[in-house]
Amino acid sequence: MLAGGAGTRFWPASRRAHPKPFVPLVGKRTLFDATLRRLRALTRADRILVIAADAQKKPIRAELKRSKGTQLLLEPEGRNTAAAIAWGAAVVASKTSDAVIAVFPADHHIPDTKAFVSTLRNAAKVAARHDEIILVGVEPSMPSTAYGYLQISDESKDGICDLLQFIEKPDIRRAQEFLAVGKFLWNAGMLVARAEVILDQVAEHCPEVWKALGPKLELIRQGRRVPRDGWNRAYRRVQPISFDYGVLERTKQVRAIRAGFAWSDLGSWDSLGEHLPEKDGNRVSGAKPLISIDAKNNVVWSSSEKAVALVGVEGIVVAETEDAILVCDLNRAQDIRLVVEELERRRRRDLT
Repeated sequence: MLAGGAGTRFWPASRRAHPKPFVPLVGKRTLFDATLRRLRALTRADRILVIAADAQKKPIRAELKRSKGTQLLLEPEGRNTAAAIAWGAAVVASKTSDAVIAVFPADHHIPDTKAFVSTLRNAAKVAARHDEIILVGVEPSMPSTAYGYLQISDESKDGICDLLQFIEKPDIRRAQEFLAVGKFLWNAGMLVARAEVILDQVAEHCPEVWKALGPKLELIRQGRRVPRDGWNRAYRRVQPISFDYGVLERTKQVRAIRAGFAWSDLGSWDSLGEHLPEKDGNRVSGAKPLISIDAKNNVVWSSSEKAVALVGVEGIVVAETEDAILVCDLNRAQDIRLVVEELERRRRRDLT
């Protein structure tokens, strides 16, 4: 499980030292805890590996108290997902040479655990037999411009599709075309493969990672000790690159499976609103009471039980924490990261 990222589009709830996975955005559980519970339905806790930045060790260790045996790998510095996935694959390969691994972000919302487990087990059966990486693609429910897309072929007998191409986040016209055609899935950032296949693919296609870490990853794969100082120095030399760019878009050994479950990456306040309970025509979490007068289609999230009053407004986000309040047009929810950038420019690290 990958637990990196700052979650800047969920400011002020998400902060550098306490980012999105550790915030109870939907209900009382954090997204990290919900992900752990989902994975424990798929496998034992001691077979779950969490990879995260060292700066996030405090909230992660607090969460892992409820998942005895789960291992934690702390990156000396974040270097995007390619390095993290390669490290995790090497650790797993050192224990079981033919192990199948699955990679998941720690901040996704998947309400149907039973369907999730069924899809992943099907993908794992295929990955165990082939030198391929199986991506989990989600059936689009709307013409979203917030996600990348996977263009797929017809399904084979084992339920796996050939991957024809990756498509970066499209404009609304193309997204509408993809939805109408029906041969496009959202790229959910979940994948399944044998650990050895992951390492071989990084070695072949991703010099940004392998040039700095390759020799040490090989030592880890063999079960040999790598001194911490040397590992940290090598890790910092990695050129940051995502696994998507570094491997998946460069290899031919990748296919896809259609997810049998609903999914959201909860990327911003507007997408969160779809999963919050409705009250008086608004989507609300935490505000007690909410007073809504001629107000509708707003998203209100509060970390306290302060009263929130809305009068004559529509299509806005109101997010409140102990030290900050955000008011934003729902259509500008993707731009909240600009607030974080401005706070950093002002050197207000106490608010980021």
